[in-house]
Amino acid sequence: MNLELSKNVPDLKNFDGILVGSGVKISKWTKETDNFLKKNKMQLKDKIIGLYACCGLTTEDAEKAKKIYVEDKIQKLGIAAQLFDAFPGKSILSDFDLSNPKIGFIERKIIEQAAKAQAKDNKPIKIDDKWKDDPKGLKQIRSFATKFAELVKSK
Repeated sequence: MNLELSKNVPDLKNFDGILVGSGVKISKWTKETDNFLKKNKMQLKDKIIGLYACCGLTTEDAEKAKKIYVEDKIQKLGIAAQLFDAFPGKSILSDFDLSNPKIGFIERKIIEQAAKAQAKDNKPIKIDDKWKDDPKGLKQIRSFATKFAELVKSK
């Protein structure tokens, strides 16, 4: 379920596993995801937990993004996640079109700043070797989802 669109979270006692993910904007998880984890921390203790984040840093340095946006979140909240990872998701520079009137103010500014920085340094954007053949991380996401399903099934 999308926590940004629905406030009616089903009763967690009816689930063996809970998979929670968030996009990262301005170095933070979405407030809805953060609030969900904080509010349900006690109910999550007896569940198989999978956590992930999608963020631009993952494109450049997958391990650093995983540490900063997932492992540190797990430690800060005191949640025992059996599976966690970070994925690139949408690549800001390749998936967004500045001519699209629906693009948000923050996304537009990020794209503009990234483009300016790239032009100034005259350096290509660094892509982590992990994503060379899979720039959006779709293979890694499928693998993660399969592992999570196997963990839940084995409970």
